[in-house]
Amino acid sequence: MNTYDFVHLALYAMGGEIRGKTKLQKTIYFLGRLSNHIDELGYNPHFYGPYSSEVAEAANRLRSIGFLEQSVASGGAFDSRGFEVARWDFALDEEGRKVAELKARKNRDVWRKIEKASAVLKKAGDMDYQRLSIGAKTDFLLGQKGGRAKIKDLEELASRFGWTVQKPEIVEAFKFLEEIGLAKLV
Repeated sequence: MNTYDFVHLALYAMGGEIRGKTKLQKTIYFLGRLSNHIDELGYNPHFYGPYSSEVAEAANRLRSIGFLEQSVASGGAFDSRGFEVARWDFALDEEGRKVAELKARKNRDVWRKIEKASAVLKKAGDMDYQRLSIGAKTDFLLGQKGGRAKIKDLEELASRFGWTVQKPEIVEAFKFLEEIGLAKLV
């Protein structure tokens, strides 16, 4: 399965809508991890944790062919440099949903995995993009350590990627990762 089809099916499995670019990236990351398709999605370390330019391109392609609507939500807030703080939301349109249904039927095995993974994520609750980012960073760091590490080791490793992650955030991330079946605290 290519990244484009995975992202399309992942959006469909998540109810057709994801609010925010970072949340889109992290949701796809966790769906990839939970469905054992992460290696195919092109994730690498980035500012807000694991990021895939392939996932971003897949969303752009879905939008450009008219399957995905992208809108901007702004609360009128500005950051410290004077730039407006905005959130990009993504929603499959009617045609995008129809094509996703066809892809799901054509790729039943992958669809079942994505659907099961999305149920696990949904059961964990609606996480905001910051908590998902820290969870993805923690999961990525654990992968660098072979799946087992102490919190102190993860804090030190995070700094090598330019990430600032505090002990309480890692502890909270571990709870989330345990809840979705990806980790256990050492």
